[in-house]
Amino acid sequence: MTKYMYTKNIREIIGWDIINWSFALAFWETNTSKNLTNSSALEIGAHDGGLSLWLAQKGCKIVCSDLNGPTKEAQEKHQRYGVRQLIEYQAVDVLDIPYDAAFDIVMFKSVLGGIGRNEKKELQISAFKQLHKALVSGGELFFAENLAASPFHRFFRKRFVRWGAEWRYVSIQEMKEFLSIFTSYQFKSVGFLGVFGRTEWQRSIFGFLDRILFNYITPAAWRYIIVGIAKK
Repeated sequence: MTKYMYTKNIREIIGWDIINWSFALAFWETNTSKNLTNSSALEIGAHDGGLSLWLAQKGCKIVCSDLNGPTKEAQEKHQRYGVRQLIEYQAVDVLDIPYDAAFDIVMFKSVLGGIGRNEKKELQISAFKQLHKALVSGGELFFAENLAASPFHRFFRKRFVRWGAEWRYVSIQEMKEFLSIFTSYQFKSVGFLGVFGRTEWQRSIFGFLDRILFNYITPAAWRYIIVGIAKK
């Protein structure tokens, strides 16, 4: 599998705990059946438009969306990297996506916890139905999401993360449930120490340890990121 280097470009695509979350890019690129250069895509929950930047740099045409529209920084970033002409910006609610069988690829990173805040699992289920609906037959969902992870992660989130008590972090078993509406899916969980870093420098050290050791010795359910592809 391709390993992405820690560069300014990757920092602007991923934004946080770059070594662990950038695993998603390598996983998607290695396992997709799509020609990314000739595909159409929708990014959900884009915020600063990192994933849209990644796909646009490969020649993909993208609708970059967030609940109230992507940030101004997203457009400035895309302009800076010379891909602005491939990207359209929209306000899209993942619970009411205004597209039906429209995209080869739909993608998101770290959005499910907010959708299901305060134990609204039914909203997470609804979101997956909408994501599925927006894909053409044979289209693919690229996903990267926070897992409930280990008891240590759950304890520290509740104590030290402002939204940790209300966010609904999903389990691997729940992800299998959500993905059951697709014809096939594959995924991998990664990252254990990286999330505990207080600065990006610390997270890069912990992420390196995850990559060479902790991704192999910790139970899959104890890792805090799940990345994968699901085919409609």
